Formats: sequence, structure tokens, C-alpha cells
Amino acid sequence: MSDQPSPHPLAEAELSARLRGLAARGAAPAPATGAQVRSRAARRRRGRRVLLSTGALAAAAVVTVTSGALGSPPSKPATPPATSVPRPSPAPVQRVTVDLEAHTLTIAGRTFPISAPQENCPIGETTVTVTAKYPTLTLRPGMVIKDPHVKQWAVTFTDRSHTQRLLMWALDPAAGLASIGHNVPAGSIALAPKAGKWVYDAIRPGARVEIKGRQAKSADPDYVCTDRQPITGNR
Repeated sequence: MSDQPSPHPLAEAELSARLRGLAARGAAPAPATGAQVRSRAARRRRGRRVLLSTGALAAAAVVTVTSGALGSPPSKPATPPATSVPRPSPAPVQRVTVDLEAHTLTIAGRTFPISAPQENCPIGETTVTVTAKYPTLTLRPGMVIKDPHVKQWAVTFTDRSHTQRLLMWALDPAAGLASIGHNVPAGSIALAPKAGKWVYDAIRPGARVEIKGRQAKSADPDYVCTDRQPITGNR
């Protein structure tokens, strides 16, 4: 038998305490050195500076976007697209028809008897445009008609030679109505007094007059066909 005394048996609570201490010492990491501690502290400080810098840049970006900083011009409000203004449709061209063979003039749905030009003094146009109107128009005398003669409610046109000429007029009541329905005027169209006044009021400058019917291929000169002389104002 050994002379050494036998170990004192441990109580249950002391044994448990020792086992927990051994377990804790085995799981805990080795104590860090001074260099490791300083390195960890430096990394933490750098991380904090990076976070602070990132936050500052984000805040500056928000301020730039909302306030237009960094020298960028303020954005202009979008200009609404221009709306096209509808233009009024042009007034339709007034149409007038003259039938030299039927001796009629039709305007605005009404037809009037006319006296057509003599065959030796044709109008010489098939479509003309009304140029002007004159309550009275005095034509100068020619070699056949020696005295100046006045045309009432005269309507003129411009021919293909850019010459203004007499187109239609109203007979003087003193001259009678014997010429209506025949070829009598020397190069123009004649209407009865009341019809001539109505047509004069209804027809507009710019009206298109279509002239139907046969016209002579050749004509006498203007000194014979007085109504074919150029018009230069209210003479």
C-alpha cells in the first residue's frame, strides 16, 4: 500500500465548475497581441471614415439634383407642342355663265336675256375673270362712233394680253330694249336696265365668267369695235 494520502473526493458542484472552466478555456480564442489590437482599431476607424464620406457624397448628390448645383442651368419647363390654328376655308369662286347663242347670262341661279356682241367684234375669250365695276364708264369715241358714249353699271375683265376691257353693261332706258336678244353691241354684252343693275350688284371682282357659243375667228380693229378698247379707269 502507498503511504501517500488518497485524493480528496470533489463535490458535485466543484466538479461541474471545473468542467465549465475547462470548456471555456478550450473554446475561447487565444488572447490578441498588441499589434492585432492596433490593427483592428485602425480598420474600424477607416470603416467609419468611409461610411461618413459615402454619406456626405450621397447628401451632396441629393442637393445637386434638387437645387441644380454644380453650375448646371435650371431645367426649363417642357414647352407644350404648338397647336395648329385652323384657317378658314377660302370663299368659293363665284361662277357666271354667258351663252352667246342662247343670248342668256346665268348668275346665282338666275338667268337673264342679253344682247351678244356682233360677229365682227367678238369678246375673243372663253373664260375671263371680273376685274372691276363702274357705275358709269365713258368710252372714248372711235372712227365709227364719233361721240363719247356712257355705259351704265359696267363690269370689266382683263384679257390674255393683260388689257382691261368692257365685259357687260346695262342699256340706257332712253335707248330702248330692241337690242336685247340679238347680236348688237360692239364687243361686249348688254343687259336690260333692271337686269343690268341686279347683275352689277351681285357680281363680284374675281368672279369667273365662262363664255359659251361661237365667236368669230377674226375681228375688226378696235376703232370699229369701240367696246373692245382698253379701259383706263373711270373715264
